[in-house]
Amino acid sequence: MARVEVVVDSVRPGMLKNSWAVILKEKTAERYLPVYIGSSQADEIKRELVSELSSGLTDYDLSLVGIKAVSPKLESVIIDRFTDGTFYAKLSLIQHDKPYELDCPPAKALTLGVKAEVPIFVDEAVLGKAAITVKA
Repeated sequence: MARVEVVVDSVRPGMLKNSWAVILKEKTAERYLPVYIGSSQADEIKRELVSELSSGLTDYDLSLVGIKAVSPKLESVIIDRFTDGTFYAKLSLIQHDKPYELDCPPAKALTLGVKAEVPIFVDEAVLGKAAITVKA
């Protein structure tokens, strides 16, 4: 399946209490993908986007330390499925020159991807189902 690179366009309050949306924007077009996340992930992503220092280590920092401790390299984040209103994601890792993918909740995957400054990809089929196109 073709994968499309996206960037985090913004993090916005969701319609429900304590919900947030990470708005992913396709790099080469005007398609946007809202992915709803919790407030703690939103805080982490917003902090990274504005280069604000955290007051201490977070679960996401510790997850990245754990990934590095077993020596794989986080290559990218992939939003690979959208089923029954739910997104699914994977972390793309390389260890000992072998690529592999690890299932990961999308909010955590996006947070880790932003913190590690790696590319974020979305399968074309997911964009076809769930993206919003903005026409000028």
